Amino acid sequence: MRKQGRTWIWLLALGATAAGMYYWGRRSGDPLPPPALAATSAAAPTPATTGAPRAAAAIPRYDAGSARPLPSLDSPLRLILPELQRRAANEPAAACRLAAEMEYCDNLRMRLAGAENNLDSFERQLERMPQETQQQRDQRQRMAESYQSMTERLLTQSEHCAQVPPISPEQRAAYWRRAALAGVPAAMRHYASGNAFRYQDVLDNLPGLATYRSEAESIARAAAERGDARMLASLAFAYSPQRDGMRRNFLGQAVQTNPVESLAMFLQLRDSLPPQDAAANAVAPVGPGPGLRGPRGGRAEFNPREMIDSQIRTLTRDLSPEQASQARARAAERAQGWSRPTAPAAAPAGASGGAPGANLPSMFLMQGGFVPDVQRQDCEGAGESGT
Repeated sequence: MRKQGRTWIWLLALGATAAGMYYWGRRSGDPLPPPALAATSAAAPTPATTGAPRAAAAIPRYDAGSARPLPSLDSPLRLILPELQRRAANEPAAACRLAAEMEYCDNLRMRLAGAENNLDSFERQLERMPQETQQQRDQRQRMAESYQSMTERLLTQSEHCAQVPPISPEQRAAYWRRAALAGVPAAMRHYASGNAFRYQDVLDNLPGLATYRSEAESIARAAAERGDARMLASLAFAYSPQRDGMRRNFLGQAVQTNPVESLAMFLQLRDSLPPQDAAANAVAPVGPGPGLRGPRGGRAEFNPREMIDSQIRTLTRDLSPEQASQARARAAERAQGWSRPTAPAAAPAGASGGAPGANLPSMFLMQGGFVPDVQRQDCEGAGESGT
């Protein structure tokens, strides 16, 4: 197949951009200084073998209204990096934003590397496609244009990270931890859920994971008490005995099984849902398990109440009447003492604002307690966790 000139242009652009990011990531003589960690005990305790939940951490409530605005999300990172580094030492929102920026750029580097590896395969795929008919030639053209459009978007996004060196996984997690211990809601969720640690970096950050293991549960409970529905859901799954039949996230590995606590939290989640699910349902890929239903065709509606009810039925069946009663009593008590579980309402792409918690987007309840990554723009918000 004769390659068109524009194909070579964007292939070369992709290679140049990836090489430039690699060069600046490897050759920069000014690595970011590691942030100072909050004091911890010399011997961090391991989770209790009794399964008793830890108390919520004594974390201050973050006041977003008194914080200075952070730099614009549209500013190239190399231009705002010195300011974020300087402010991260004393401003928790800046520490959160710096960690989110570096995580965003690391993800882009990985996607760029993956795109490079896929180029040859894509070209071979196009060469093998038949083009005897006009329909086949049109299909082949659409595939090429689709891949080109995807790659151009990736190149445009990567311009934000140009000339910015990466930091170590340990440094990045330390920034997340600093912001979490200062009460930034997004950082509390990202750190306590374990999202601040990546599976591909586990052996690079064993000391940070040891610290995380000793405090993840208490931070997660503090976030749940303040109304973070995703953190409450993650804890509910982490405490559930059923977690051993699925891939556990880091939080699930940091806490002990506690079916009474799991049932209490699922009851709290169910009580926080709207009276009817029609407004809360969202389209999600079809897959096994309760909560996913729909006609044939590869898509289904995700019903959070069905998934929660399924967990409640299973836990209630396996508990004694006394334990189930204890769980119901806990849920009722927390309805009075904890903030009502809320999550940011789903918003159209590009939309800003909106009242957090106006509707609980159903996909906050991810099977196994996994939660979505915090985005860069989340670090300035305080209302999303009920604060």
